[in-house]
Amino acid sequence: MYTVDTALEALKKYDIEEPDLLAWEKELNLEIPVDGYGRKQYSPHHVNLFKNIKKHIALGRTIDEIKQIINLPPIETSKPQPKPETPRPVPIQHAVPQPMAGTSAVVSKPAQAKPIQKSPYASVPKRPAVRGGASEGAANVINLVQRLNREKDQLYKKLLETEKLNSHLYSANSLFHKKVREMALQIKQLRENFNENEKFKLMDDKARLHKQLIDAEKLSQYKQEEILNQKLQNEGLRQQIKQLDNRIAALSAPFDASKFCGDWMETGHLVEVIYDNFGINIESERVRLFRISERPTRMYGNMAIINTSYQYETNNLWKREESLMVSYLDEQTLEGELVAEYILDGVPVAKASYRVTCRRSE
Repeated sequence: MYTVDTALEALKKYDIEEPDLLAWEKELNLEIPVDGYGRKQYSPHHVNLFKNIKKHIALGRTIDEIKQIINLPPIETSKPQPKPETPRPVPIQHAVPQPMAGTSAVVSKPAQAKPIQKSPYASVPKRPAVRGGASEGAANVINLVQRLNREKDQLYKKLLETEKLNSHLYSANSLFHKKVREMALQIKQLRENFNENEKFKLMDDKARLHKQLIDAEKLSQYKQEEILNQKLQNEGLRQQIKQLDNRIAALSAPFDASKFCGDWMETGHLVEVIYDNFGINIESERVRLFRISERPTRMYGNMAIINTSYQYETNNLWKREESLMVSYLDEQTLEGELVAEYILDGVPVAKASYRVTCRRSE
């Protein structure tokens, strides 16, 4: 068992102080047993628990999140022992019980990760697209929201996997430094115990161990760089999740049709060729400058639909009908999807969808 002083000594290298112990005991409702003198007695499970709490806080988790992923030690219902009675005046000195020193911490079982909650949109069936009008736009908007939520769930799953990998790397790094300290201690003990003839052999062993130490330091540096890369990747995933949240929130924002009017530079990337019965050379990238002069019709949330029909001057039999479904993100940006349908002599022969971003043209 550990007293407060011995527990703090064991946790010193983790930068854990007594106020941290008191705060965690209160927030996690830990019941620490006491001895007959009212002194707290920490078990190795408690010491290891405090190490894990410090690790999760370093990863940016809150106390509420830590409560859900750690294993709290069992509550010990032992009552404090009564203080010994005042000894009679006899020449016998009672030894005061001293705390046990050098107790090693027991590694706790790995915490179970919180199950990922699936998006409520995951079970909604994909509705078939209906050609023309607001019905087609509504179906495409629902498909867009479902796709955005699926991408968000995948990114969140990757984030949990990388955080789990960071935890394993942290444990491996701690074990590595522990082994290095043990090897250094063994060398020191051997130098003190063996005779002069064996010292030459120890010097050879020391050189070999020193080389291993250099290799291990290089490996440690590589691990640290890998941890840093994982943190940067986590930050990138968080930014992507935030962008997806902003896009989803924009679909439900107040609608102002006048904000859509003006000159826009459209950049489109081909997402899917829905059908092509004529072998048309459908472009994969498209850039154009267009103007929205009339207030568009609201589709859903802050999303509008703009239908445009183009007649080819070189061949009157051909025309192209485009349905632009975009949401207003800010004063300079529109984002959404474009569906282009090619019609030959009144018969649709090809159809393709693009993901577009429109920037306001000065």
